[in-house]
Formats: sequence, structure tokens, C-alpha cells
Amino acid sequence: MNSTVKRAIAAMLAVMLIVCSFASCKKDDADDEITRGADAIAAPETTVTPVAPVTDEITTEPSTAVITTAAPTKGNPSINQSGNNNSNTNQSADGSGFAGSLVNALGYNYDAKEGVWYTEKDSWQRSANFISHYDALAAFANMTYLTTTVDFDYAGLSWRLQFWKGQYGPFGGAEIGVYNKQPGQTDELYFCADDDHMMYMTYDCYLTEQDYRSGNKFFTRGWQKHWWLTGFKMASVTPADMVMSARIRTYDSTMHGAMEQGLINAGFRKGDARTQMDTYRKSGFDFYILWHNVGILNYHE
Repeated sequence: MNSTVKRAIAAMLAVMLIVCSFASCKKDDADDEITRGADAIAAPETTVTPVAPVTDEITTEPSTAVITTAAPTKGNPSINQSGNNNSNTNQSADGSGFAGSLVNALGYNYDAKEGVWYTEKDSWQRSANFISHYDALAAFANMTYLTTTVDFDYAGLSWRLQFWKGQYGPFGGAEIGVYNKQPGQTDELYFCADDDHMMYMTYDCYLTEQDYRSGNKFFTRGWQKHWWLTGFKMASVTPADMVMSARIRTYDSTMHGAMEQGLINAGFRKGDARTQMDTYRKSGFDFYILWHNVGILNYHE
């Protein structure tokens, strides 16, 4: 049985199990995750260690620029602008009982505060690889989304950050994956980042641009070091309408510069990523990204 079939079966099983878990957890709503993963690869010869951030860079638009120490407001719903590294506390789904045990065995967990299903970084799916054909085949498993990739080279590896947002069966959700490979390997195959190559990240997900402007969040995935940050919540969504406001931290100035070029190549432009869609702004080694339309759909509208 190939990886795609396994992923589709896991997704369908998870949906059925979530229905069962409602009864055991006595929740009114819950959500599931679809996963991508990869075999970890060896670290580069020199271990990359984050160093102190460089001086903050403010957006090129003085009239709208806000130093990143300012707290976000409802009218300016930017993600974690305070710069604090505290992640949201994730509350697991009730592991007692048969349904809860099976859901956890499939690699899923539940954040009761956000009402979101997600996968832990040590879930079994991490042992699989990621092949780009998954995106083409996902629509046949009722997973329709907008996706974009940010590719760059750093520390002897070819890196790919991939973003997804859309409909996953009965759930609306979003994902950020961190992958890498040895240079020269096929473009179709990437491996999920091992522990030495994970990145700190977080994002807010909104169902529409209007929701973003009004600060009406669909859900948040808290600041944490991860290789694949995901969230899925029961809802019917339109992938092209959804907005992701993300923050991602690079290791050092070299990686920062490489990732910036990757963002530009992907179609993002430098700007005020609090008010301008499909832009990024920089602060220290962090990127703040406001994603709406950049990328391609994995299905025909």
C-alpha cells in the first residue's frame, strides 16, 4: 500500500474517530488534521545555532509602520507582534476510552482552547517523506487547498517551506511545513526537517480577508519550534478566501537573506504584512508574512 493511499485511509479513519470522540469528550465541535511528513536527514557538518537578532527593520511605509514591540489590536490583527516566545497551551483530546486512544494512535491531538485538531511533531507521520504529487492527488481524497512553496539553499541543504490553506474533508485548516534535502536530489522529493532543522513559527488563520481586517480569527497555532505546524477545525471554507498571518524565525542573517529571496521568488513582496496582502516584513531574524492569493490551487474551480 503506497503512502498516498495510507494518507487517504488515515484521513477517513480520523473523521470517523472524531465523531466517536465527540461522545467520549462531550464536545460540541472538534477538528482533524491531514498530515505530510518525511524521513529525517542528517544534519549539515556544522550545527546551526541561532544567535542574537539583528536590529529590527521597519517596513518601508512610515505611515503604517509599527515597531514590533506594539501589541496587536482587533483592528490590526497581526500575529504575535509583541515578539514574545510564549506558545499557546495545547490541551489534548481526552485519551481515555477507545475512541480517544485510536485518535491519538493515528497521530492526532486536540487543542480544546482553539477547538483545533493538530499533529504533534513526533507523530508517526514524520517517518514518511513528502512528494509533490501528494498535492495533485489530495483533491481526490476531498482535500482542496491553495498552496505555495518558498525554496532556498542554506547550510549545505536545499530547503522548502510550504504553506497550505483550505478544505480537508469536513475541516477547514492551514499548514506550514519545513522540509529539506541534499542538493541535487529530485525536486519531487523532500524530507521533513529533523530536530536540528526545525524552525520557530506561529500563525493566525482567518476565513476571509474581511475577517482578517476585523480581527475575527478562525484559530491560532501558537509560537513553537516545529517541522510541520498544522490546525484543522470543523467548517466549510473557500481556500482562495482564507488568510494566514504567519511569523517564522530564521537561524541567522545568512538564512534570513536566503529565505527572503525565496519569498520574493514565490511571489511575495516586501511591504507592511499587517495591512497589505501577500507581503512580508522583517524584524531581526523573523519574517512576518500575510498570505492570501500567492500560490496555486490543487483543484479546478
